[in-house]
Amino acid sequence: MCSSPKSSRAVKKSAINFDDELTQEQRLRFAAKANLAEQRRAQREATNKRYEKKHTPAKKPATGLFSWLQQLVS
Repeated sequence: MCSSPKSSRAVKKSAINFDDELTQEQRLRFAAKANLAEQRRAQREATNKRYEKKHTPAKKPATGLFSWLQQLVS
């Protein structure tokens, strides 16, 4: 199989060059937003872990004929 044709043009770099084009104020705002997003993500993950821990389904012992035979064999 042949791969899809690729463009021969050079790939453009990022629209924002963080080293040159951002002012100090923009960098501080960007960092503050990134920090808030990281905190929200950590809180969301902790909440999800608590929810999963609290709501894990309890396994009921199987009561069918097949499960009875499995228990008998093992």
